[in-house]
Amino acid sequence: MIEGTPGAQPYGFCAAYFNAVEANMKLRRQQLLHILKDTDVFPLAISGFPRLGCHGFLDPPHDPTPESGASRSLFFPDEAIWAGHPRFRTLTRNIRERRGSKVAINIPIFKDEATPRPFVEDFPNDKDGGGSRDALPDHIYMDCMGFGMGCCCLQVTFQACDVEEARLLYDQLAVIGPVVLALSAATPIFRGYLADWDCRWRVIEGSVDDRTEEERGLKPLENDHFVIPKSRYSPVSYYLTTDVYNDVDHPRDMDMYKLMRDSGIDHLLAQHMAHLFIRDPISLFREKLDQDLEKETDHFENIQSTNWQSMRFKPPPPDSSIGWRVEFRPTEIQLTDFENAAFAVFVVLLTRTILSFGLNFLIPISKVAENMVTAQKRDAAQSEQFYFRQCVAPLDEEEAEKCSCEEDDFKLMSADEIINGNSKTHWVKI
Repeated sequence: MIEGTPGAQPYGFCAAYFNAVEANMKLRRQQLLHILKDTDVFPLAISGFPRLGCHGFLDPPHDPTPESGASRSLFFPDEAIWAGHPRFRTLTRNIRERRGSKVAINIPIFKDEATPRPFVEDFPNDKDGGGSRDALPDHIYMDCMGFGMGCCCLQVTFQACDVEEARLLYDQLAVIGPVVLALSAATPIFRGYLADWDCRWRVIEGSVDDRTEEERGLKPLENDHFVIPKSRYSPVSYYLTTDVYNDVDHPRDMDMYKLMRDSGIDHLLAQHMAHLFIRDPISLFREKLDQDLEKETDHFENIQSTNWQSMRFKPPPPDSSIGWRVEFRPTEIQLTDFENAAFAVFVVLLTRTILSFGLNFLIPISKVAENMVTAQKRDAAQSEQFYFRQCVAPLDEEEAEKCSCEEDDFKLMSADEIINGNSKTHWVKI
């Protein structure tokens, strides 16, 4: 899995830069092909390699080592983890050791006429019985961080004009995330099996779930501080512009919250940051232990960058011209540069529309989490419905007269209705 960025300079603010996105993606592909010109390797833009974890999926082949190594996976050899930087094997080992067991990822299997009922796998190399214990019937079972972090996606980061605009875009795009996840769904195969879910999201959630048994609520709290309801890779937990729709009381580090409030940080932003800091660091390097906290933010970024939420709120780095940024993270990568550029430009244009018309997409944060689950189901873009506001904002007086719903009214809509509108209900299309 290779991660690419546009380069040293971000895109500009004028419309002409939209035409540069696809060309930049093509350039990166050409650079990669040049590096690989003397090999028989050809890069594909796919969300997940369909046979990841199958016997012989590596070249050269290696066998997994369930009783030793960083992952101790039944399916995923440590040789599949890049050894060029210690971060990757360190994360794999630390997640397993902190959790107290291997991760357990279960994705519903697609059932056709040839699928056994129930579908139950036998794992010959499962000496300690962990796989048989953790694997659910009628599910595809995976047991290693590599199954999630071996996936690819399309992430888009925007720079806002100030902190308030960044907070507004963070909130509004958090609601759109599940719809875009469904529209871009591109991961229907795991470990060689066809799944009944079409997205990578739940696999990555499980692959980095380092919560202990106490944090998962399986044992009373003795050594840990919080019962944490979800993985550190998850949908957003709090809005940053209003508490009205924050209808779930997620755990927070109250010492961190008090420190920020005493330092002049408002309640909503302090609440967001205090929630991030309920997590332990899962990777730390000796040379980064002692820092000048007035000039360096690596300790903060160590926590921030391992809270993989559907949106990321990114403060400016110290001594830099970079401003407040927001990262949109749900989109699945597509096969072609054109498709990927189209999704990236769509999200950017949507931010301009939100700001220009003052649109309000906010619904209870619990419904955003439900939408994220819905978005991953098979063919969700066409067959499922998502909670969405009926009135986001009237565009003119005529639309205002048609829109009779209450301010906080939301209902289930299809992705087609949300994006393209519905003349029968006078829903204004995005």
